Amino acid sequence: GAVLCFDKMVEKGVDPGYASKLIQYGWETITEALKHGGITGMMNRLDNPSKIKCFELAEELKDILRPLYVKHQDDIITGEFSRVMMEDWDNDDANLLKWREETAKTGFEMTPAGDMPISEQEYFDNAIVMVAMIKAGVELAFEEMVAAGMKPESAYYESLHETPLIANTIARRKLYEMNKVISDTAEYGCYLYTQACVPMLKDFMAKTDTSIIGTKYNKGDNGVDNQKLLAVNEAIQSHPVEVVGRELRGYMTAMKKITVGGQ
Repeated sequence: GAVLCFDKMVEKGVDPGYASKLIQYGWETITEALKHGGITGMMNRLDNPSKIKCFELAEELKDILRPLYVKHQDDIITGEFSRVMMEDWDNDDANLLKWREETAKTGFEMTPAGDMPISEQEYFDNAIVMVAMIKAGVELAFEEMVAAGMKPESAYYESLHETPLIANTIARRKLYEMNKVISDTAEYGCYLYTQACVPMLKDFMAKTDTSIIGTKYNKGDNGVDNQKLLAVNEAIQSHPVEVVGRELRGYMTAMKKITVGGQ
């Protein structure tokens, strides 16, 4: 998502330094709301028209990417993931090292974050497709892990709760830091996912413009259809990851607020 969103913004004329900063610190800023309030809290940071648009984008992303999440979970359970990874290890990590080098040479990774100010709210308002990607990814991961037999409480920690931790590593030193901190197994899985995910998102990203990444989506008033907004809020709040998340976060009384946005 980081690489695709950066490339799209630059393609559409957004200043590369701004695009780099919006993404590098945006994941962390957005997922700080996720950490404290779940998907509901994260989505509530958006104004009403943006929330509805974000919800629609997330549903579209889930439809596109569900087969990949199903396959990835199946590959873990059947041992196919381990087989392919060990095969690469026996080949001196040829694929892992190639993918690591390719990641280091992406436009996002090579472009320093600009020094322009970006307010905390701007990270939400100007990046609703990033919010949609987080929502879709968390829900899909949770759904597929539960479908495979994992307890919902464990699936919550493996999906939603870990996302802010990963986002924090990106804020430190972009994707390099993320891949350095996570295990070799997780890094390999990340590259495998990317190799399959990027082609699947080709059509989605082709129609993406700066109304959903790089500038504020809602440039008018806050008016929306009441029934549509109620339906969207109900769908967000009733998802199983939100139901179990509300209970689990109730026990996490020592969660700290962190400084976000590169400040």
